Amino acid sequence: MQEVKIYTASPSDLSPPVQSESFCVDMVLASDYAELEEKFMALAVENELARKAVQAFCDVVGDNIEVISEEVGRDGVLVILEAMKATGNMPATDAFLAEVRAQGVEMFSEKFGGGTQLSDMVKEVAADFSAKLRKGAAQ
Repeated sequence: MQEVKIYTASPSDLSPPVQSESFCVDMVLASDYAELEEKFMALAVENELARKAVQAFCDVVGDNIEVISEEVGRDGVLVILEAMKATGNMPATDAFLAEVRAQGVEMFSEKFGGGTQLSDMVKEVAADFSAKLRKGAAQ
């Protein structure tokens, strides 16, 4: 895919019609959207692996700070600690992974169908849990 083409349509021309206060609606092809979603998922997986590698590095550094301090000095340790602190704050990654998890919970709940007390209860609990996953990432 070279570029995602954005199409414009009147809300009333869509099937089913979209309720919108706008004069037009921007859209992309489902195939372009799916390809972008796949690429973002691959990036998120790689990012999570990189994050775990950084955490492993941080754990080793934390366990050996005295030896490292002797080698690189106080200023070197401060640089390492600042870099470690910066890698722990990844809100976009956290939000994306929370969304993926929430969607997984919702996909699971869809498998229960509906119409029974148990399936309705499972869907309600799943909806609540997926909302909490999303909210937790936003904080």
